[in-house]
Amino acid sequence: MLKDVMAVMIERHQEKMLTGLVSDIPEEKMAAQPVAGMNHPAWLLGHLLGFEQKVATEVIGKAVRHPLPPEWWGIYGIGSIPKAEPALYKSKAFCMEALGETSKMIGDYVRALKDADLEKPLPDTSLAKNFPSFANLLVAVATHRAYHTGQIASWRKAMGMPHVGM
Repeated sequence: MLKDVMAVMIERHQEKMLTGLVSDIPEEKMAAQPVAGMNHPAWLLGHLLGFEQKVATEVIGKAVRHPLPPEWWGIYGIGSIPKAEPALYKSKAFCMEALGETSKMIGDYVRALKDADLEKPLPDTSLAKNFPSFANLLVAVATHRAYHTGQIASWRKAMGMPHVGM
């Protein structure tokens, strides 16, 4: 049951919420910072993509169409500082396409699990130290997306953009 709910949450977030929040943002404004130091959509999309590709490749063992280069983490990783320089970031189209791919991979994988699989420890990856079981990781994927999607909604408000209904 939990696994099916989590799969739907992850996919619906991609299809509806995240897509709705970024679809009308012009590419040239993706790295705008209406408040100094604010996480902007260009950074947020790349940050989400980095984490979800790590889940897809290291935990699920799937190959992705556009593997991220090692320098990705310096730009989008934990501790990186978003800059109002659009040239530093991948395009919205690239990130949304790749996030759609990882969202589907994770959702399909989760649906194929048995409930007992949720209790199993993660394979030996760097994620296992923070997420001891598949259930912990699923909750992290969904809440990570929700947390950063909320930041995009706040960014929109600071930019004077309209509210996006889901």
